[in-house]
Amino acid sequence: MEQAQIIEMVMWKSVEGIAQEDAKKSITKLNAFVSEQPGFVARKTALAEDGKFLDIVYWKDLKSAKNASEKAMKTEELIPIFSTIDQKEMVFQHFEIFNEIEK
Repeated sequence: MEQAQIIEMVMWKSVEGIAQEDAKKSITKLNAFVSEQPGFVARKTALAEDGKFLDIVYWKDLKSAKNASEKAMKTEELIPIFSTIDQKEMVFQHFEIFNEIEK
């Protein structure tokens, strides 16, 4: 993996009434947009037993991460995807990597 300096963490539940499989398909559609953003390194999305989603995106730097987030919020084609996320349940944060170990 290219050297990432920032981890973006987003944890959320889907809006009530949206099936998990539909929520998975919807959030996966962000891959094309995210992967084209400057500074993007990698993305992993996971689902917990309690229905919470976790999206981890690795970025080269904080500026790239913030720019991508701002651009995403202004991109009309992404609005239907974001509308599946329960905004009250969402946690969004950036972290600077200070320790790393790989096998």
